[in-house]
Amino acid sequence: MTKIDIISGFLGAGKTTLIKKLLEEAFVGEKIVLIENEFGEIGIDGSILKDYGIEIKEMNSGCICCTIAGDFSSALKELLSLYHPDRIIIEPSGVGKLSDVINGCKKFLKDGLVELNMCITVVDAMKYKVYLKNFTEFYANQLTNAKTIIFSRTQNTKSEVIENTLKDVQKYNPKAHVVTTDWKNVDGKKIIELAETSEEIPGLKSLLEQPEHNHHHDHGNHHHADEVFHVWGRETAKVFELRKIDEILNRLNNIEGNILRAKGIVSTESEKWVQFDYVPGEVIISDTIPDCIGRICVIGEHINEDALSVLFEL
Repeated sequence: MTKIDIISGFLGAGKTTLIKKLLEEAFVGEKIVLIENEFGEIGIDGSILKDYGIEIKEMNSGCICCTIAGDFSSALKELLSLYHPDRIIIEPSGVGKLSDVINGCKKFLKDGLVELNMCITVVDAMKYKVYLKNFTEFYANQLTNAKTIIFSRTQNTKSEVIENTLKDVQKYNPKAHVVTTDWKNVDGKKIIELAETSEEIPGLKSLLEQPEHNHHHDHGNHHHADEVFHVWGRETAKVFELRKIDEILNRLNNIEGNILRAKGIVSTESEKWVQFDYVPGEVIISDTIPDCIGRICVIGEHINEDALSVLFEL
């Protein structure tokens, strides 16, 4: 039976980095299919993972919830039929709800076509408090519906902060296994072993018994990502100066609105390509292989699109 592995986490938590680690260290020899769900029409992470010899299905038209629930179900059915994979890894949008992703797999779980195996939420230990406070509905949902919770960026976080974050996380989900050690120091096989032996999600049975979503956004206090978050994305052939990219990313916090994440793959001088990642307070730029076209994606609240177009000179 095909295993369903869901690796969730809020914007910029490190989901794709964790998937790369597991592909390199733990999934060797397995037939893997990855469903990559990004918020917005510009996909970035699928390009980053395409060299790992796995089948990748990108779904970039919205979150796996009411927005593309039918498309997701059709895609899952097609992937099972075409590839008969050992695992299907689902990387939901950082602003998606984990319960919605599980809900999207419900029919296949009930029919015995798949099993819900790993259900991981990645938590940025440095930004836990601010994101939980400002985006409680989405953040808490990812915590409470996880079987395993893995802290990222612990190497840059004080031990007392990690300890306090651990205690708070356990209030939301006392049964989840939690990994607080810097994952660079933990073998991927060890992470898999822990995640696969984690207990079932406390509310899984009731979640699977719930009726299917109706496809409306009038759910009382239940919001969807497109009601709260805003995305600006561009495909571009522009060649950037490397120093200019760094300058642009460091000026994002001055743009009107609340920018939570920016990422992209673009061409630079001397025909080199770079991948960049931005979360508030952190900028990472690294070399990457050339892509078919440059891609830029920015996610946040109340984003000024015109200001972003001026900043990136697009």
